[in-house]
Amino acid sequence: MLVLMLLVIVMIFKDDSMLILNQLSKISLFAYLPILLLCASFGIIQGWILYRIARPYQKSLRVYEGILLAFTGSFFNSVTPLGGGQASLTYILRKKQFSFSEIAAILWKDFFLFQCALIIMATLILSISLQQAFLDFPKAVLWIILGYGINLSVIFFLYSMSRFPQLYIKISNFLLLLLQKLHFIQQPDQLFIKGKEMIDQFGIYTSQLNQNKKEVYLILLMNSFRLLLLYAIPYLLALLLNLPVDVPDLFKIIALSCFVHMLNALTPLPGDAGWSEGMFILLFMSLFTKSAAGSMMILWRFATFYLNIIMGALCFVFIKRRLG
Repeated sequence: MLVLMLLVIVMIFKDDSMLILNQLSKISLFAYLPILLLCASFGIIQGWILYRIARPYQKSLRVYEGILLAFTGSFFNSVTPLGGGQASLTYILRKKQFSFSEIAAILWKDFFLFQCALIIMATLILSISLQQAFLDFPKAVLWIILGYGINLSVIFFLYSMSRFPQLYIKISNFLLLLLQKLHFIQQPDQLFIKGKEMIDQFGIYTSQLNQNKKEVYLILLMNSFRLLLLYAIPYLLALLLNLPVDVPDLFKIIALSCFVHMLNALTPLPGDAGWSEGMFILLFMSLFTKSAAGSMMILWRFATFYLNIIMGALCFVFIKRRLG
């Protein structure tokens, strides 16, 4: 991850090092601090959401514990490929005496509701900004749509599994028998039972959400608010760097940030290291010079990514010492 990050920075500084350094040297650290605090609030919002989802299973849970869980999960998601955050949360919640079924319910609901909010936001932004995107960066648009499709397919898969469980049970049985004939597995019956139990659990989780729609709407609203703030961070950085932006540019920048988020679905790299930085510069060059986009990217990446790694690592050390 560090190698990829350094490689991207070298490529950015290759031709515009003096311009970027000059732009960065002019910013006030005191003016940058509120942006860092705003980015730290994303973890606080996510922690509050985890607290709301987990508290029905354990009334003694506190809000600050949800916040510690959120930062720790963010840390492991950033430094491990595909699912490291959920594995770390499973370990911590088990230490706090949650059952495996309760942990699965908490993580599924948190992930599902976040993905729903993400798709709602992305759909609105794409419907408004897609035509302009074809004009500004036509070669990237198809990849943005593909990233959107990947995120949408996740929601479709999770929803359809709970809506049509018998279909997925039949598909699972067919695939297991096929793998047995190909000698990849030896005991398909045991795997089938576990798979059926998992599909049944998804249906239970969905029905639980349907029974508490007020809470679902509240969490969707908070997730959408968190995403909107995240997408607006580059606008604040542009103001910090004294770049030529005005209020109408705010939505353009929110759209570009959303597109970067969609493109991140195309890579399995830990924290999308290297890829996210490159996509940010590629898209934001439609509004700013390469050096300005590079300066923004450095400040943006630290505030939205590396700050979370630092805070998440500290939270994990605290939890580890506390739980033993």
